[in-house]
Formats: sequence, structure tokens, C-alpha cells
Amino acid sequence: MADLATSFRKPFKEQVAAFRLRLGNQVPTAKWDDLWKAQHDRAFMVAGAAKADLLADLAKAVEKAIAEGTSLEEFRRDFRKIVEQRGWHGWTGEGTKKGEAWRTRIIYQTNMRTSYAAGRHAQLVEGGFKYWVYRHGGSIEPREQHLAWDGLILPADHPFWATHYPPNGWGCSCYVIGARSIRGARRVGGNPNVTLPENWRDLSPKTGEPDGIDRGWGYAPGGSVVEEVRKQIRRKAGALPEGLFTALTEDAADPPSPSVPPLRPATSLKDAAVLVVESGLAEKQVAWPGKVKLDAVNEVVQTLWELKNRFDMVPLQAVGSAKVIATATGGRLKPSPNASAWYAPGYKVMGWNRVGLSREPWYAPEAQAKRLETWATEHAKAIAKLPDGPARRAAERATWQHTVVIGGDDYPRSVAIHETGHQFHFSHWEAVNAAIEGWDRDGWNFAVSIYGSTNFKEFVAESFVLYMLGPEYHARIKPELLTLFKARDRRNV
Repeated sequence: MADLATSFRKPFKEQVAAFRLRLGNQVPTAKWDDLWKAQHDRAFMVAGAAKADLLADLAKAVEKAIAEGTSLEEFRRDFRKIVEQRGWHGWTGEGTKKGEAWRTRIIYQTNMRTSYAAGRHAQLVEGGFKYWVYRHGGSIEPREQHLAWDGLILPADHPFWATHYPPNGWGCSCYVIGARSIRGARRVGGNPNVTLPENWRDLSPKTGEPDGIDRGWGYAPGGSVVEEVRKQIRRKAGALPEGLFTALTEDAADPPSPSVPPLRPATSLKDAAVLVVESGLAEKQVAWPGKVKLDAVNEVVQTLWELKNRFDMVPLQAVGSAKVIATATGGRLKPSPNASAWYAPGYKVMGWNRVGLSREPWYAPEAQAKRLETWATEHAKAIAKLPDGPARRAAERATWQHTVVIGGDDYPRSVAIHETGHQFHFSHWEAVNAAIEGWDRDGWNFAVSIYGSTNFKEFVAESFVLYMLGPEYHARIKPELLTLFKARDRRNV
């Protein structure tokens, strides 16, 4: 799956510096544990790659992926070319498409995640953050122990980080965020109620590591080379003009939030189905509805890409034609035929029909005008019954309609945001439900939209659209829910 290290494929200097420290020591190996724990901080290996020229080529391919932010698919192409040119046979996974996909993913993700962790480790130390916050990466099949650590706030020098600094196993996408105060830690997802049990150091007889950590992962990736990475960055900075040096050191002191790199546009509807999987938005490739405009589908894919990265959304199982997805479930999934798009939490799929991918108005102007007139009357009556307060004042300023209409003819993007709002809700079920307590009692339902007042799930999805429309609409969102959106939005980190 895609994660923080691979979804945000924009490289940063500490990550690249940490990885390049390994390149001076390329170690031929027979199996994965020939190098142990912190030895990986200063050496590069690929299990089973014993020839120097083969290992050097693989190292260059991984460096390219990290330094240039290339995709897993591009790395796979490089890998195939290398093993063919060097005549490497007998590697684990060879012989089947599934085996190759697994092996290349392991090489790519492990190097991406550990180099990211090492570079981030250096940033956290350089920035002098007083507290570090453990965040779960949002895996589809999460490890229970890693979920239990999500939100854990500890001092930067706590011994926990020496063994539990993530990643903590194969495929682990957990990460750490720094904060200068408990309040700041809470803002980035920290939870003071998450604590360590007294036996957190106890070792499992099966792995030799603390509970929740895979064998060989009980160390802090990059922890043994923090000072070397910092010196390397400072050495380069010292050769820069004063203004650039100042900007660089300020970045290190307070690392910027990861930006969302651009995603290439699809060249056809068929390519759009490929792009969804290539980018990590979904696990399976599904066709898009026929006879729809490519620019609308691209708008949806680009929007989902932005939201996935900003809110750490886990990959869906499938995104595409509602009809195709429904058929693929053998009839078990039966979405409403009137839905322009829908999100099914049990299947983790997002289906679209032609209406949801259209830029044309959903209603004739005359019919829409009549709807708005009726809704305005109903809205005014409802507001008159509300007590004075933030909810009533917000409702009085609201135009009572669907939020997707507010964006003008930008329907595909607005619909994509709405459906992702449902995905966000089900991904943070307990936290969201706690935040919307009293949503239909206090009057906030009348501040959002006509659709958002129908039930609590649509209330959340419509509120999410308002959040993405910009600050001028935030006063219409229930404050507790707005706080949660902001806390989960990586642009606010």
C-alpha cells in the first residue's frame, strides 16, 4: 500500500542524506538478517544479491526512487532491467508476476520507509522538539499494538524511542511528529490518554523484540547516524549564500508539512484506471464509466490524490464505475441507482456513475429555483425555533442547498470531496461521532446543507465539503468537528 513515505514522494534533504550514507558500504548478503538492526543505517543490501555489480545497480535504482521520488512501478521497471542484464536468478519471488510484485514492493517500501524515518529522525533532533508523537500510518490491516500507540506523546529522550521509533516491522507505515508543547502535540494527533503499560519493555519469546515489533525491527532507523546527517546538511548549507543558509536551517528547525506532489494526468479512461492503482489510491483496477469526459475523471483522481495525502487516507479497494464495482461483488453490493457516487465502507470502494462525472447542472434552472424557494421557507422556520448561539448565527448565514452546488460547475471535485468525507468518517468513527454529538439537537444541521440535515453520515460528509471549500465556510461547521478536520489535515502540521 502507499503510505507517508511513498504517497508523499517529494524527497527531502535529510532523507536523501541518510540513504546516501549507506551507499559507501554495499554489502553482499545471502538472507535478510545478514545485517542486523542499526547496521542498516550505514550499509546497503538486497537479500540474495551477492555480486558487486548487481548490488551497485540495485543501489542506484533505489537511490533514484528516493532522490527523485519515482513511483513503485518505475522502480519495478528498473528492477526487471537490472536482473535481466546481470543475469540474476534464484531471487525470492522470481518466476511469477505475484512474486515479483511482492519482492519489488518489499525492496522499494522498506528503503523508502527506513530512509524517511532516518531523515525525519534527524529533523526532529535538529528542530529540538520537546515531545514526539507516535502516529499510526492507517494500514488496511493494522497491527493492534501499533493502533494502541497511535497518539502516544512522550519526551524526545524517552527510552521508548530507542526501540519503538517506527517503522516497527515489514510494511509498517507508522511515523513520528514533533511538538513543542502538549497543546501542540494534541494539535498533530497526540492523545494524552494514550499511555505505556508497565511491561512495554518485555520481550516476546518468538521475536526477541517488545510486543508489536517484528524480529529485527527493535531499533530506531537512522538513530545511529543522526549526527552525521545533521553535519552533512550543515556542511552543504555552509557553502550557500547567507539567505539560502538561513532558509535551510529554519526548515530543519521547524520541518514543513509534506506538500502534495502533482500526479500525472491520465491520457485516456483506460489509463485513468491504471493511474488509480499506480498512485496507490486503490488496490484493484476498475474501469470508469464510458462516454464521460476525461477531464472530469482526471479531476476526480487528482482530488482523491490530494485528499489521500492531506488526510492520510488508506487506499481503497477500488475506485471507478459503480456498475462495474457492484457487478464485481456478485450482487452483494447494491448502491442506490439515484446516487451520482457512493462510498461503501464494508467493501472500501468508491463507485461513480455518469451524473457524478458530469459538469452539467443536475437540475433544470427553473426546478432548482423552485427547490431553493421551498427550502428557504423550511430553513427559516427551523432557524426560528433555535436558541440564540453560534449554531443559529451560522445557520442564518447559510444558503440552504447541497454543498456540491456551491463550487459552481466543479461538480466532480465536490462529489469526490463529499465521498471522501464518508471515508474519513468511517476511518475515524469514534472520534468523529464524539465530535458531532448533538449535531441535530443544537442546530448545526441547519448550518450545513439540506442534504447534511438528513442523517449524521451526510452531516459529516457535507461538513467535509465545507471544510475543503475554504475558511469562509468554516463558521458553518460544528466547532468540535472543525477541530478534528484541522487536526487530521497534514497542511496544518
